[in-house]
Amino acid sequence: MAIFQSIISNFTAFIMAIILTVFPYAGFERPVINNAKDNCNLTVELISDVHIEKYDPFRKTFLSVGLDNLRKAEADVDAVVVAGDLTNYADEYSLAKYYEILKKHSPAPVISAAGNHDIGHVGDRDVTDITREEAKANFIKYNNEHLGIDAKDNYYTYHINGYKFIVLGDEVIDGGHWDAMDMSDEQLEFLDKELASANGEPVFVVCHWPVDGMNGQELIYPDSGIELENNDVKTIMEKYNNVFYISGHIHGGIKSNAAAEFCQMSNVEQVNGVTYVSLPTFGIINSFGYPWSATGIQMEVYDDQVIFRPRNFLTNAWFTNSVFTIDINN
Repeated sequence: MAIFQSIISNFTAFIMAIILTVFPYAGFERPVINNAKDNCNLTVELISDVHIEKYDPFRKTFLSVGLDNLRKAEADVDAVVVAGDLTNYADEYSLAKYYEILKKHSPAPVISAAGNHDIGHVGDRDVTDITREEAKANFIKYNNEHLGIDAKDNYYTYHINGYKFIVLGDEVIDGGHWDAMDMSDEQLEFLDKELASANGEPVFVVCHWPVDGMNGQELIYPDSGIELENNDVKTIMEKYNNVFYISGHIHGGIKSNAAAEFCQMSNVEQVNGVTYVSLPTFGIINSFGYPWSATGIQMEVYDDQVIFRPRNFLTNAWFTNSVFTIDINN
């Protein structure tokens, strides 16, 4: 409902963002399997909001086929990141199915964050009657088994090719919330400590919720970001160099550079030294940009820069009018 109201109240920006992306000035490029340049240190496929649901075959197929297509890549895929909403209703059947698909189809480790649908939406449409605490425990159990780690809570660190990925999560404090998230002082201290130990090397923070005010969040999905007065991750991240914050949740589609310029919303933007990456939904229709599902971003890390190349994981179409390059601060 909040997204629908946002579209109605910002209808001109909604239409312009779609037009400037679907009819791009640089065009699509397909089929292309390998878009990485030489000397790439790390290639990670970024997706979000797969929303696996027991009685919906399409989202399971999208994820399975999209991961299978990565096996055809000429460049090595080192990891996949899924920035939350792994399931639609937080039921254990859908969570188990999600990890079953990863095990069967992904050619690389998958770093997952839990979203509001994985914890906050327990009991939605009477699909499951577990508590939010039990839903969080299920995520920790299945994710630990998949990655071979021993995380004690809904946040953890994982390394790929020497690069650090810090995953943040909702801790369900005082019963938790439907859509918002809660972070303890301990989690914020964990984030600060992990960023400091990166010693200025590129580090990637993954969280389902966007930071308030970033990537056009207030225009696309008002009041959906991390409330900085309660969880000030922004101030913590701004203390360090080469921090990249990766989120989903707002279901905003891929937007061209022209849409970013004229509509003040972008999939990738840098503010006060921190790079914010907003991912489209993979399993559901998007708004304010390319509308179709099965889209995400390929991230390539080099010695001197990080390149973000939006793509469709089913058709292997690449959005050449939406490529973003961020220089690494050495």
